[in-house]
Amino acid sequence: MEVVVGSGRKVEPDSVRSLVEAVLSAEGASGSVVVAFVDEQQMIGLNGRFRGMEGPTDVLSFRQADAESGWPEIDERGEAELGEVVVCPEVVSRYAREADGDREDLLGRTVLHGVLHLLGYDHEQDQGEMRAREEALAQELRPKISAISLEMEG
Repeated sequence: MEVVVGSGRKVEPDSVRSLVEAVLSAEGASGSVVVAFVDEQQMIGLNGRFRGMEGPTDVLSFRQADAESGWPEIDERGEAELGEVVVCPEVVSRYAREADGDREDLLGRTVLHGVLHLLGYDHEQDQGEMRAREEALAQELRPKISAISLEMEG
């Protein structure tokens, strides 16, 4: 489990790690996950390159199982590499403001959402199963979701 924090951001990696591990455990899954926090310009580039969409989004998930090179590979610790979750805190903050919500709560839920995508859930294709599972886990893991905070520098 790796947490990558871009410049200008402060995040406590242990809280992110704890949430991801709890989601994997609740789903009966195991493996290596990378969670990266990027700025809005980086997210615009990723969203355009990998989804063909203009503008930023809050989260992208890159499943190793969907890669053409035969993933999941085994990392140096003997764990399957599940993939990478890329989060844009600026977009998450904007969504929270627009919904009169709590930024940290939404940040944690965004990480949860991304990890569920790594595990094969797809709200764009299913009949509501991902949203239902996400809501159930959000309730079950509320303290871990609330523990994630991110401060912007500057």
